[in-house]
Amino acid sequence: MAAEPASQTPYPHLAYSQAELQAVMRTYYDKIIDFITTDAFKALMVEMSELSHRERPVFVHDVLLDNDVLRTRGVTVPDGILIQRSAFGDRRPTLFAVKHFLPERYSNVWQNVNITFDNAYLDEAVSRERDICWRAPLSPDRQAQAMTDGTALEAVESERSTH
Repeated sequence: MAAEPASQTPYPHLAYSQAELQAVMRTYYDKIIDFITTDAFKALMVEMSELSHRERPVFVHDVLLDNDVLRTRGVTVPDGILIQRSAFGDRRPTLFAVKHFLPERYSNVWQNVNITFDNAYLDEAVSRERDICWRAPLSPDRQAQAMTDGTALEAVESERSTH
């Protein structure tokens, strides 16, 4: 895609326009959506949803993060797509994310697009208070262990704050 002239973009220091970045992001989101809507991946999501909320982090570790296991279940992860654990400062019980990095050309503004999959939770259980939701996230492994143990994520402190 050709870059818009600097006079047509609010970001003259960039070699591309906002519209170009949006189009690239849409393309990469579509790649993720195409993957997570395959019958094989949807079957895994149904299987995971039948587990208790405490069993799901183990399923993510044992199945979704293991490419060999995924292959035995008929799931082929396309080149460029990454399945990984993820965590956020607001303590949403995120189980995993499906991510695709954007081309290097856009990394000075946006590095990747992703779709996250959360464990079941009540919306009001996740604080929207700025003082609470903008804190260092837990490590994804520590968050997964807390969910498995049944520990309220709100009560778990980040490693950075305890060292």
